[in-house]
Amino acid sequence: MNKEWNHPLEKIVKSVTYKGISYDIVERPDVLWVGCLNYADNNHEESDSDTTLSRFRNLLGVEKRELVNPAWSAAIWVNYGCDDKPCGIMFAQETYSDFQDGRYEVIKQPAGLWLRLRRSKETSLALFGGESIDAWDYFACGEMPKAAEANGYIVNPDVSLWIGYDCHEEYAAPPHTCYAYLPIV
Repeated sequence: MNKEWNHPLEKIVKSVTYKGISYDIVERPDVLWVGCLNYADNNHEESDSDTTLSRFRNLLGVEKRELVNPAWSAAIWVNYGCDDKPCGIMFAQETYSDFQDGRYEVIKQPAGLWLRLRRSKETSLALFGGESIDAWDYFACGEMPKAAEANGYIVNPDVSLWIGYDCHEEYAAPPHTCYAYLPIV
């Protein structure tokens, strides 16, 4: 099993491989995310991620209560792959409390299994022939659902969240530790 990072809220169920790359199947409880969320105006366009990220950065001095991992933050893509709902983007951190400053949004990520992949240049080269460690590239290339299917799982149709999770304290010293999470059943 991949023991590089032990998240306090998740349990590694098992490790699997796809294209020679190790993935973890992790079990996560219900998790609250606090941050800035923006949805597209309709079901055919993407939300404005630059504006949402700017708002998140501008609020960094505003306390987020009871953070799970203060050194980590996430980009969360909401409703991607859904034709009947507008897409959203959230920049957030995990929290134990839904009591937060009113300038933030809070969403609940339901409990379940997740396919977790450590993002790296080597992994990117193997999956999609590039060196980007941007989480979006891991979802856009379509290889994570294929990895799930190759190991007997499918993308959870009831959870429309894709999560790119980064240790932002390490940004100044690349390569920083970062993961992509896809909900599975």
